[in-house]
Amino acid sequence: MAPAAQTAPAAPKTQAAEHEPPAPVDVGPQPGDLRLVIEQDNDSGEYVYKTVDRRTGETLQQFPREQILKLREATNYASGDVYDGQA
Repeated sequence: MAPAAQTAPAAPKTQAAEHEPPAPVDVGPQPGDLRLVIEQDNDSGEYVYKTVDRRTGETLQQFPREQILKLREATNYASGDVYDGQA
């Protein structure tokens, strides 16, 4: 019969380790860094909703997406015309 494995006792915690702040989970934008921007498209009159990072000014999300706005500008665009199956 094999002897039972013994584990080493845990090292005692030091005072400094108990008071250290937790490591950040994510370095991305925090909720307070985000801003909702609502603009009206001059050409179509449609509203565009953007989530913007206040720190960098970067647009993180946009609805409708930029591709959809460009698609709507096409002269042959009809509502629901997202896929063209012609080769």
